[in-house]
Amino acid sequence: MDRNALHYTIPIGDPIWVAMNLGLILAMLLFYFISRKASDHRKDQIATILAIIIGVNFIIEQLEAVYHNTWTLESYLPLHLCSLSTFLAIAFLLNRNQWVYEFLIYWSAGAIHAFITPEITTGASLYYIIEFSVSHGGIIIAALYGSIILGFKPRVFSWLKVFGYTQLVLPVIGLINYLIGSNYMYIAQKPNANNPMIIGEWPWYIIGLEFVVLIHFLVFYWIHSRIAQVGFAPKEFNQTLTS
Repeated sequence: MDRNALHYTIPIGDPIWVAMNLGLILAMLLFYFISRKASDHRKDQIATILAIIIGVNFIIEQLEAVYHNTWTLESYLPLHLCSLSTFLAIAFLLNRNQWVYEFLIYWSAGAIHAFITPEITTGASLYYIIEFSVSHGGIIIAALYGSIILGFKPRVFSWLKVFGYTQLVLPVIGLINYLIGSNYMYIAQKPNANNPMIIGEWPWYIIGLEFVVLIHFLVFYWIHSRIAQVGFAPKEFNQTLTS
């Protein structure tokens, strides 16, 4: 059984791929420039607007599938890593929790790979491409917004702790995949996208991905620690978070 039969992959360099990634860069620059000199109140408003965009995009995706009778347990439960990160992004932007922030920045690595090697699980229509771009782009922008604009900074060894907690998620998602025949988090079958990080067949690529994810988390710890230092939040706020 091909659990990825309905997936739509976009090759690197394809005009759609270029448009998606260019749109992400422009959106990132837009949020950066409208926020970097804003007052704390305005930064809060921008964070709320971003959370609303991400949330409404998710709701519309679900309603669209219900309206067209395409909603299925196998495809539309929010159990992919990026779907879970969508909720993390909304929760962080609205509540500013340090633990939520740390999960968000590390799990956002999946959203970045989604732009590098896009694989849209719901189909190839223009709407699905836009929804995919908004949802994954929102995760990336929310993580960067937390570090650069709001002054959050990952704590020492948070990358290792989040990696450990992530392992607890895998068997739960794996059991759900087994019960309903889905492929959430690509545990049951490797992605169709030609991602160089995916090596071998099932289950060996999962073992390789564990090492890749651990390295990604460490790299993202370094990146967000550095960019937080050049952000635009008050220094005393940054110091409070890391104390």
